[in-house]
Amino acid sequence: MKKNKYKFVIFGKIIHTDFFIKLLDKWGFEKPLVIISLDNEYHRDERLLTPYNLYSKIEDLAKDGLCDLYKLESVNNNETIKLLDQYNVNIAISINCRNIIKKNIIDYFDGLIFNLHDSYLPNERGGALNTWRILNGINEVGNTIHYLEEGIDTGPVVVQSKVKIEKQQPVTIDYLIAEKTNCEKILEEFINIIKSESDIPSKEQDNDSSYYYPRLYTEINGIINWDWDIESIEKFIRAFSTPYPGAFTYFQNKKINILECRIESENNNIFHPFSNGKIVTVMDDKSVRVIVGGKSLIIEKISIDGKHMLPGDILSIKYNLYSPLDELVYAKNHVPSTLSMNKNEKKYSE
Repeated sequence: MKKNKYKFVIFGKIIHTDFFIKLLDKWGFEKPLVIISLDNEYHRDERLLTPYNLYSKIEDLAKDGLCDLYKLESVNNNETIKLLDQYNVNIAISINCRNIIKKNIIDYFDGLIFNLHDSYLPNERGGALNTWRILNGINEVGNTIHYLEEGIDTGPVVVQSKVKIEKQQPVTIDYLIAEKTNCEKILEEFINIIKSESDIPSKEQDNDSSYYYPRLYTEINGIINWDWDIESIEKFIRAFSTPYPGAFTYFQNKKINILECRIESENNNIFHPFSNGKIVTVMDDKSVRVIVGGKSLIIEKISIDGKHMLPGDILSIKYNLYSPLDELVYAKNHVPSTLSMNKNEKKYSE
């Protein structure tokens, strides 16, 4: 098989990285250089995604000789430049890189540096996009490979694709599963372009059509405001559900994560806003009925400190579910880093 003139470096670790490494091997490219962050940047991904076979096994690929793997605190330093020179790479792709790649690295590739982004650009720049999709009622997944620039997800588009989520009430894991298939599709298209050695497409984005969404952290941003309408709360609970710990609130000073709920459409009673968050029924199956926005919400599954349990075993009538105002305000304005999120993972391993 003819060797391609391109030698890749891949920045970042995710299951799509694994697929791309195998794709390069399949089509006879030279073994890629892969640069990822230190292990402490991936503890959360490992805990949340491993049960669904969605966590990267890149270390195993390196042991099998499919890539040369390095773990660095930052890609934006002289150590990275030395590795790029040492391995004689001439094209790069970022696939879930934990660092914002800076100008010195971008310039090294003289335009041949790309990024796999989790949306159909220019819409949905930023992060936590599957959560935002559920909140905004978007039942589709889009992915894009684009030229990497200094702006956030702003470079010209190379290839992109979108796919609908068929499930009526999807949770985040449904989007992640669909995204895996969609990313494999466009990575195949991308590598077909590269190995053909034809001109790489370059379609400018319409910046005025773009929307930017910040990263979210369930343990802080996922607090429920019981004064929202019931449809917004139901979406909010789904948006922070599996594989994440669940949207949360409080009951008698205990933090409660709500994992599953449904709007009780057959209940025609009308309730005053003063009763928002009030637990009015413990059902025979141990689900509970809570008043929200003049209607009733059935809470079917909760967890406390990561332990799943039936709501009726913990929640009782007369009392309210409540969310402190200071936490609601903080959640609206908090933008986490992946490093800060992973620092909190220690409690799950104790």
